[in-house]
Parts: sequence; C-alpha cells; structure tokens
Amino acid sequence: MTSGTPPGTSGAQAPMTPVCDDVRTRRLLGDPAVGDDAHVATCGACASATAALGHVRAAFAADRPPGPPPSLAPRVLAAARPLLAARRRHAARRALVAAVAVALLPLPLIVFVDVWVLQMIYGALTRFFPATLSFYLVVNYAAVLALLGALTYGAIPLLAERQARGRYEALHG
Repeated sequence: MTSGTPPGTSGAQAPMTPVCDDVRTRRLLGDPAVGDDAHVATCGACASATAALGHVRAAFAADRPPGPPPSLAPRVLAAARPLLAARRRHAARRALVAAVAVALLPLPLIVFVDVWVLQMIYGALTRFFPATLSFYLVVNYAAVLALLGALTYGAIPLLAERQARGRYEALHG
C-alpha cells in the first residue's frame, strides 16, 4: 500500500488528490456535488472507495448517541453552584457600586444647598434670638439633616442587595 491510497486498494491505482478527499468527504456526508459522479467514474481510487464509504455512512446513520441521563441536570447544577454563586455575588457587587455611585452624584449639590439653607436660617434666627441660641438651633437642625442623610445613604446598599436578590429569584425561581 502506498501513501495516498485508501486501505484495501492496491498501489497501482492513481494516487489520491485533494479533489479525491473532497469528493469522498461529500459522499460520506451524503451531500455530493454536481461533478462528483463524473470524478468517481474516472478515478479508480474513488470508485473502489465508494462502497466502503456507503457502509461507513450507513453505520454512522444507524448509530444514534444516547440521550443524557435524567440525573445529569441535578449533577451539573450541583457542580456549577459555586460558580453561579460567585457570579451572583459579583453581579450584586456591581449593582451595589452602581447604586452608590448614582446616589453619590448629587451629594455635593445637596451638601451645598444644605449649607446655604443653614446659613440663611442662621441669619434669619439671629434677627429674633441671641446668636448663641440661633447657633444651637441651626446645629440641631444640621444634626437632624446629617442623620437623615446618613440613614438615606446607609439604606442604599440594603436596597441594592434586595433588588439584586429579587432579580435573581425572578430569574431562577
């Protein structure tokens, strides 16, 4: 047997060419081209391989791969659970960072407006009350504003995590 000739054929036949490979591949896959029959009629190597290719094609067509076992899905989910949990944590972190970033954008403007309002209130109160009492009232009001701001901005991570959990449960049940 010489290199380039199919098994079961003698070396006296014409050697295989890339055209022979293409013709045999198309015949094996059951998708012959227009000139393949003419090539097989003129090429002894392809003509002798036609019967063997028919048997191989029939064997491939008769053999069906088995379906996946019913226990595969739970095993795959069990194996993927750590990766899915890590991806969920990463997505929750991204949602948290996005929520905090969006919430922090207007914070300088809010602080600026609060300081301006506190100055205006202090100025108005000093007309009616002594400076010490006016300062005390403004500081107490500023403390209330700071407490409300801290509670508001402290709730953002909790709300972002709750939304991420809600999205996860809606997608995965």
